[in-house]
Amino acid sequence: MFAERLIRLLSRLRIATRLRVLFALLLALPLLLVALAAEQFKQLGQGVSLIQLLCVATLAGGALLAVLVSRSVLRPLEQVEAGARAIAEGDYGHRIVVDGRDELGQLAASMNVLAMAVDERQRRLLEMAGTDSLTGLPLRTRFAAAVDRHLAQHPDGAAALLCLDVDRLKTVNGVLGFEAGDSMLVGLAQRLALLGSEGVLCGRLAGGTFVALLPLQDAEAWRAEISVLQAALNRRQLWHGQALDLSVSIGVALYAAHGHKAETLLQRAEQAMFEAKRLRNEVSLYDPELEADRLSHLSLLSELETAITQGQLRQFVQPKLSLVGGEPVVAGVEALVRWQHPERGWLPPSEFVPFAESTGRIRQITQWMLEQAVDTLARWRAEDRFPDGVPPISVNISTLDVQDGLLPARIEALLRRANVPAELLQLELTETGLMASTQDPIHVMHSLRRLGVRLAIDDFGTGQSSLAYLQRLPVHELKIDRSFVDGVDQDAKREELLGSIIMLGHGLGLQVSAEGVENTAELAVLKRLGCDLVQGYLLAKPMDIERFEAWSRPLAVLETA
Repeated sequence: MFAERLIRLLSRLRIATRLRVLFALLLALPLLLVALAAEQFKQLGQGVSLIQLLCVATLAGGALLAVLVSRSVLRPLEQVEAGARAIAEGDYGHRIVVDGRDELGQLAASMNVLAMAVDERQRRLLEMAGTDSLTGLPLRTRFAAAVDRHLAQHPDGAAALLCLDVDRLKTVNGVLGFEAGDSMLVGLAQRLALLGSEGVLCGRLAGGTFVALLPLQDAEAWRAEISVLQAALNRRQLWHGQALDLSVSIGVALYAAHGHKAETLLQRAEQAMFEAKRLRNEVSLYDPELEADRLSHLSLLSELETAITQGQLRQFVQPKLSLVGGEPVVAGVEALVRWQHPERGWLPPSEFVPFAESTGRIRQITQWMLEQAVDTLARWRAEDRFPDGVPPISVNISTLDVQDGLLPARIEALLRRANVPAELLQLELTETGLMASTQDPIHVMHSLRRLGVRLAIDDFGTGQSSLAYLQRLPVHELKIDRSFVDGVDQDAKREELLGSIIMLGHGLGLQVSAEGVENTAELAVLKRLGCDLVQGYLLAKPMDIERFEAWSRPLAVLETA
């Protein structure tokens, strides 16, 4: 009965505790035997010294047995337990050292094999997570780590970190499909990988953006080295018989002038690449002054919503005069936005509109401009201010706006609320914006035309639209970019080109206007070529609504032109 209870009690304890209890029993059992033997010796009349010697020998034997059992069982168990805990905490490099070929040794060896397998799988997963599945190149984190290692090994060396973005990738994907675009990316990755033997580190960030660390002999050699790199990358490749011209826009950040760490260099190379895209340059070097401007513009963008809600934006207008008939008359006005910043003063559109477009905030500005224009038209009609009729107001809208399928409904609601005829509102879309649109804007334009709103193509001649595309657009007016007007009176070829554009517009049934008229000679040429409308500093500079309403007659120069 006692033995059964002892076994049940031991089964509830940890192995190490069980062994310690057994060691105690091993020590206690000889002592019990000695005590029994001592009683017998007393009865037999034996001496006490013999009993003491027997006790010491028994204790020594029990202690030696306990030490031997502890070394062979308890310590290996503790080592296995500590090793398992280390592996569970993620230390897959930990190895359990247990001598012997017994069960504990086999258990330790099995756990070591398990740790090695998990370590190898973890390493492979990390490598897969840091590798682009399409091109096999390192992704951002893995590439940055490789760059940091290289820079640490060559602290006094020179290097250029390049951010390369594939040109026209969106067009290829849209026209030929993503397989064609992927083919371009794989081809570029293969060419970059070939440069790895020359010490160039390569990687892919996302989409069509790649990165490379280019070792240099000295910091001044970056232009020559990049020219060689461009020659190796910018090549035509074939996809299912279709020729694809591969070219890249490159942003450059130099070590150590622009940073000492990979992430800093990456960010600055990306900024330089965006600048190259914006300016349509093949290569742009990081400029710290542009970084300061960018931060300033970001600050303005964060304040833009406050500017709208607190009435800091102002509506300016620039008159458009008709050259058809006798004396030139006001045929409309173009609405322009200005920002009266409480700290920076008056800000022109160039200070915030391009960045608002790139971030999507331009829709807020467009909505504000439309509301102001419609309210102004409603007030002019109510006051009967213009005897010859209320002049239409033109509002510029962005590429994002013309892709918004809800734009016609919003404009219709504004016009209905203010009881303003739709033909008094004109929307101007840039030719470049139409061509850059990722969605076909024609269905939105048709909805606007059905509503009765007038449409105009602004900055005509600066984009790449074809005549076939132009004749599909439901527009009323063609606005010739100022670059065709500047100096037209001094260049016969330019005058001939300007005349051809005016004839083209008239041939398509469109009204033609010219912007940027700054002297009487240019105005005379435009009148002779049959241009319908003109605007520019010669006629009137942009002004606020109050000044425009006080502006009663065309400038005297028009009467003599």
